[in-house]
Amino acid sequence: MRAVAIASPGYPHTPGGVTDHTARLVRHWSALGLDVTVLGTIPPPEELPAIWTASGIGSVLIQYVPFLFGRRGISRFPGRLARAARDERMRVVVFVHEPWVPPTRLPWLILSPLQRIQLRRLMKLCDAVITPVPAWQRMLGHDAQVLPVSSTLGDPPANPPAPLDAPLVFSPFAAGLAWDWIVAGVEAIDRGLVVVGADAITAINHPTVGRWADHRWDWRGRRTAPEVLEALMAAPLVLAPFVDGMTGRRTSALAAMSTGARTLSSEGPLVDPMYRMSPMRLAETREEFARLAAEWWHAPDPPESRAARVQWYRVHLDPQTLDRRLLEILTPQP
Repeated sequence: MRAVAIASPGYPHTPGGVTDHTARLVRHWSALGLDVTVLGTIPPPEELPAIWTASGIGSVLIQYVPFLFGRRGISRFPGRLARAARDERMRVVVFVHEPWVPPTRLPWLILSPLQRIQLRRLMKLCDAVITPVPAWQRMLGHDAQVLPVSSTLGDPPANPPAPLDAPLVFSPFAAGLAWDWIVAGVEAIDRGLVVVGADAITAINHPTVGRWADHRWDWRGRRTAPEVLEALMAAPLVLAPFVDGMTGRRTSALAAMSTGARTLSSEGPLVDPMYRMSPMRLAETREEFARLAAEWWHAPDPPESRAARVQWYRVHLDPQTLDRRLLEILTPQP
């Protein structure tokens, strides 16, 4: 049995896309016969060789978001981890979920170049670099491989639930979610909004979402993965615009696609061209988003259209296929 390690700080107690991705990798890789160890806490690097030797680990995947490893996104640990693994003749792969903060805020004018230096040093110590965003491939170097994250919620329900009577938003606190676009779409449809992933009080008191939240909407709170998938499948339309555009790291939108739900997202500076050729619709402006939301809301949605959307997702974004591809990069066969 092969053994691998995943460095994913905060797992399983820190909610978020990286934790969900790590949990999915553990499920899928374990089912393939691997012994998977997760470094959810950051031990002193000098302790790791003994842990690896005892576990028979031959490869290490670093789940990289700078702020997972340090309060300001600055930490020596990822590099020390990679170097220690290489000293033990292990293969090291880094999955760059986010590279560095853009220099768009005063503190980030300092942090951005420091995080950039940190990641570039880490990549030099790694055997392979992966990112879910094609635009980041150009930033990281053309040796970086593009691999979407896709949905992390599992399989959608077999039987379709009763349809909802309003559009839906899932994961309302996701970074980069364009709430002004969402509100424009809600106003154009004029049927309210179902929100899965937050209660009204938390949302209204949130520093960003609170500017847009309406207590009259149907706030469903946090739900289990099967409950979320059931709601997404029941939604006549899912609103998922992002300020930087639709990419393979947007697991909330991709969970909607996994159910066959009609999903409306956005163009942006990081947009993955793959989604322009998908059943998903992408708007370039807030006004276009509102127009498309109203248009799609009133258009019929025959079963064959939903089936075609599910089929596209399975061909391009099947999580088990993606996880096997990642495993092939992490543990290549001779």
